[in-house]
Amino acid sequence: MNSPDALHFIEAGPFDEMEQATIRAVHGAITDLDPASPFAGTLRRNVMLISELSELLSRYPSVFDTQSLGKRQRSLDSLIEMLSRADLSNFEVFLPTRSLLGRTLIMAEMNFYRFLRFVSTEALGEERAQEFLPRTDEHLCHCIYTRLAGDLLTSISSDSSIAAEIRRRAVLSLLHVREQVAVRIADFMPLLQATWDARRNVVVAGGTLMGTAEMFQLLERGCDGRFVDLLVRPDHTENEAAAFREFLFGVTTEELSELEMAQAETAMQSASIEGLSHMHTPPSLDDTVGDPTLAMFEFFLSRHLQAAARRQGDLPGPKRTAEEYVMIQFLRTHDELSRS
Repeated sequence: MNSPDALHFIEAGPFDEMEQATIRAVHGAITDLDPASPFAGTLRRNVMLISELSELLSRYPSVFDTQSLGKRQRSLDSLIEMLSRADLSNFEVFLPTRSLLGRTLIMAEMNFYRFLRFVSTEALGEERAQEFLPRTDEHLCHCIYTRLAGDLLTSISSDSSIAAEIRRRAVLSLLHVREQVAVRIADFMPLLQATWDARRNVVVAGGTLMGTAEMFQLLERGCDGRFVDLLVRPDHTENEAAAFREFLFGVTTEELSELEMAQAETAMQSASIEGLSHMHTPPSLDDTVGDPTLAMFEFFLSRHLQAAARRQGDLPGPKRTAEEYVMIQFLRTHDELSRS
């Protein structure tokens, strides 16, 4: 029988070896200080609950299997066809329960790592917690990236203005993301993970607001070169260029236009974006102050929602985020995303 004071991971659980090592290290450090620590007990309970959720997900039929009942049959092809014809108002209604649980599991893991940050600091103290927070934040961010990539794929899958074949590829990619209990964005689109990791370490200067310095920083810090290439290719559109600037500066096109107007009125040669009312630039992975979950969501969702509003209202400015433009281009020219 397993000891109630021991930390256990199940084979079907969502944590990979590196994640398990981080969790074990935090748990071990806490129990070394206090074997009966309530923080350690709550940590073990949360690991167990997420494991049970992943087991529940694995018991639902795979979306890649054909299901038959009575006169009705659902195959992968019929599911892709149905979802690629849906829109945002009904897309989730047609998703299989396993896919919906996959999204819930990702959110549960995100909350778990936020909890792990809190436990590390509260139980060990801020100085000792620094040993574990960078690894915890990295695991947390990779969960966030997977969740945000799912949002991107959902947006593309449910957009009738996008070619049907691209939408079908997006649907299939989304099903792959939601199917596996331990899936991470690196497993299906490392381009985005490398780019988001690099973007977290870009220091935004402003300058002439062209974004040249920020773009070179992005590449120096490990951004996948294909991300930049797809946005600055010879036939790139004005909206793609504007979306790339939003990504580099972490603010919307409207806010950048305000600053450009202020530059022109004062005849400034360069500008600092510190004066803008909203800054969505995510902190560095080394910055353990604050909640990286909120920072990353604000960084992505502020641009995503603004772009969607422009698209719905046919307003000027980029109609998608830089990440969505890149994913559409990638789906158009590559098919590895849609292979198991």
